[in-house]
Amino acid sequence: MANKELSFQNEEKEKRAAELVIANKELSFQNEEKEKRAAELVIAIKELAFQNEGKGKRAAEFVIASKELTFQKEEKEKRAAELIIANKELVFQKEEKKKRAVELIDSNKEVDELEQRVKERTEDLESFSYSVSHDLRTPLRAINGYAQMLEEDYDTVLDGEGKRLLGEVRSNAKKMGVLIDDLLTFSRLGRKGITKSRVDINQLVETVVSEITQSTTHSAKIKFSNLLPAVADYNLLQHVFTNLLSNAIKYSSKKENPLIEIKSERKNGELIYSISDNGVGFDMHYVNKLFGVFQRLHSDDEFSGTGVGLAIVQRIIQKHDGKVWAEGKEDEGANFFFSLPDMGEQTFENE
Repeated sequence: MANKELSFQNEEKEKRAAELVIANKELSFQNEEKEKRAAELVIAIKELAFQNEGKGKRAAEFVIASKELTFQKEEKEKRAAELIIANKELVFQKEEKKKRAVELIDSNKEVDELEQRVKERTEDLESFSYSVSHDLRTPLRAINGYAQMLEEDYDTVLDGEGKRLLGEVRSNAKKMGVLIDDLLTFSRLGRKGITKSRVDINQLVETVVSEITQSTTHSAKIKFSNLLPAVADYNLLQHVFTNLLSNAIKYSSKKENPLIEIKSERKNGELIYSISDNGVGFDMHYVNKLFGVFQRLHSDDEFSGTGVGLAIVQRIIQKHDGKVWAEGKEDEGANFFFSLPDMGEQTFENE
């Protein structure tokens, strides 16, 4: 009986030992599972922390984006306000332009009317000048004729003073005749058309120099060569060179070695001609007076003249769509220029 009991106890012990082994294995397995869960928990915590950091970054980025969006919205509102102001300004400017356009149209009409009135007055003045100048010739011829008769028929009766005074009458009558001729020429130029053709300037200048030399005693050396040909009215251009060369000879006549040079050049679609001298020159302060009618920079005692010659030159050149100007310095000479359109080899009929 005791042996059975002992045997039973041993069996029970073995069962308990087996159960204990199983329990230990189970405990070991659970410990391993706990470690795995702990590791997974650590990973989950790290992932959660990373996600929290990411959320923090996204939140910060969202805050920045919101601020940027707010700034852009404000900028858009500013731009919209500026655009409204700009549109109002544009509308105002358009209205102002319309007003200016209307005013400009009215001004142009006034200018056209003024130009027409000036043209009419100029034509009236030229006609008046022509008529007066023409009518003055008859009494002037009578004055000169009677003075000549007195001089011839009463030569023995008149004393020295009488003869001197009679000479003054004839001299001034001659000057008046030249002035009237110049005025008639100036008046005719306002109404006369021009006939353009190709002009050999070298040949024209040779003709002018020859005519001046035959009619005027002078010692001036006149130099020119290879002058460019032009398309112009031959007779009017001859008048221009005659006036300018006569002036150059006159105003350099008191120099010991008077020198006159004529040159030409092609520049910016124009032919530019110059006549320079080493004469008395002039003060550039008075250059604008040179081309006015009856405007003179020297007295009649110094150099005779009517004050119309350069005005004639200017009118002729302007009729050719050119310009005339001058440069000078007192006691160092003068240089007169005029330009003509560079028409190449073209020729023209009457204009």
